[in-house]
Amino acid sequence: MPLLTRNADLGPPLKTSTRRKIAIGSWAGPGDPSVYGIAELDAEPALAYIEKLKGQSRQKITFSHFLGKAVAKTLSEHPEINGVLRWGRIYPRNSIDVFFLVASDGEGADLSGLTVRNTDRKSIPEIASEMQVQIDEIRKKGDPAFKKMKKTLGGVPGFLARLVIGFSSFITGTLNLWSPLLGTPRDPFGSVWITNIGSLGMDTAFAPLIAYSRVPLLITLGAVRETPVVRDGKVVVGKTIRLCVTFDHRLIDGVHAAHMAKTVQRIFADPEHELT
Repeated sequence: MPLLTRNADLGPPLKTSTRRKIAIGSWAGPGDPSVYGIAELDAEPALAYIEKLKGQSRQKITFSHFLGKAVAKTLSEHPEINGVLRWGRIYPRNSIDVFFLVASDGEGADLSGLTVRNTDRKSIPEIASEMQVQIDEIRKKGDPAFKKMKKTLGGVPGFLARLVIGFSSFITGTLNLWSPLLGTPRDPFGSVWITNIGSLGMDTAFAPLIAYSRVPLLITLGAVRETPVVRDGKVVVGKTIRLCVTFDHRLIDGVHAAHMAKTVQRIFADPEHELT
């Protein structure tokens, strides 16, 4: 293995519009340009599809697996969202990789993450299977992918932690270089982060943009709730779910978000057709 190589698989920089240049130049980092939104969606078609997949595959399939596939398909239809900001320019990613935040101890006391590469090309059962393999490895081996980095940071004084993390982010994100000496996996955070707050009994919460990850889109998945919905002109009890979205306004603006929301709504309305 070479000691130095490219971190992320990126294409040439995109042509930057005047409006995008203004957005990029208006904020110093992804902690500043956070934009938040909530999508409340009918969960019943998705739940029915998940149950069907469980019966066909005989696997444990959850809403997280479903959402990973749905978001990957959305990014495939809107590739302008799937990018990285470097040197004031947007570089498109050549693959769609979804990062899932998971409990590394099985109880939620400690968190880690895993990345499913080329998520748009995989079925939901394939995503579920790959995630389970990675989760088992994390819980048995103590998160081997990030173990060296955690050990290094554990020995760094708190006032220096930001400097160390910032240096690592500059090397891997801005310069797009990677070395095993850094103690982190290559391009570990992918295109988008997903975290399931529904497993904690919550239906609404926003996650902050993580500056060092260079990921412009984070989605929290809430719990399924019974709520009043209107069907055929009548108010009935239905099952809904909330997606709380945080995005980096330097890469994603309101028009992008609106197009993405429409695609997600379409997928949730008929998942069997859209995701098969």
